[in-house]
Amino acid sequence: MSGPADGWRFDDHTTPHEGREGSWRALIRPELSGFGGTHGGHLAALALRTMQHLVAGSGRPPRSMTVHFLAPVEPGPVELTPRLERSGASMASASVRLEQHGGSVAVALASFGRPRPSLEHAAAAMPAVPPPERCQTLVEKPVPDAFGMLVEHRLAAPPLPLSGGDRAEIVFWMRLVEDRPIDALSACMLADAAVPALYGRLDRFVPVPTADLTVHYAGVAEAPDRWVLGAFRTCWAAEGYAIEEGDLWAANGRLVLRTHQLRRILGDRRERPGR
Repeated sequence: MSGPADGWRFDDHTTPHEGREGSWRALIRPELSGFGGTHGGHLAALALRTMQHLVAGSGRPPRSMTVHFLAPVEPGPVELTPRLERSGASMASASVRLEQHGGSVAVALASFGRPRPSLEHAAAAMPAVPPPERCQTLVEKPVPDAFGMLVEHRLAAPPLPLSGGDRAEIVFWMRLVEDRPIDALSACMLADAAVPALYGRLDRFVPVPTADLTVHYAGVAEAPDRWVLGAFRTCWAAEGYAIEEGDLWAANGRLVLRTHQLRRILGDRRERPGR
């Protein structure tokens, strides 16, 4: 696969550089665009890495993160101001504010916690789908942005996006075009890398950008997996907004994270799902 991904490295473009007075800076590349601004998953990974600097070496991996996207982020420099809100014996909480052109564009809050022995329970089950090598790569992607060139998508189950199906669901195998294992940072980016689940019902393109994104981590340790299965569903859409939830699964059936999103529906208010 060629295009904007040539020479692109996930870690290079989600690593901020320390500035002055506790602030950090990052440069947003044009190929990281989404619905009229920088892709939300990329910004989430950048925010998480910035907050990780505050708890580095503590043995506390991320357990949850919420990002509110306040305004579209343009290509160019952004300033990040992280803050350690609390640090306890087992958990820590941190926040970060992203600013561009003197205004706030995103705010994130994350919890970090040490692993410890406890009771175990797993109610969720990975969907029964063919492995990625038996699934067809989605070449014509329904979202007209450059970011889609950085992630490979393989449809694992119907419906096909924008086919006017009977379910507002999307099930994709996904991986970075770059050969990189899945970890907490790339997983939170991939949590927002599939097309909106509402596209399972729609038969034409409608912009549905993310207003806020929450991820709860399950399997937080780095694994050799390159592929994750994303299963997303829209549980409500009306009044110009949609609530979407989903899961990311490692190829071995391990739950990686669960995600929740509030999306804005920017299409014609008269449009309805399906034909």
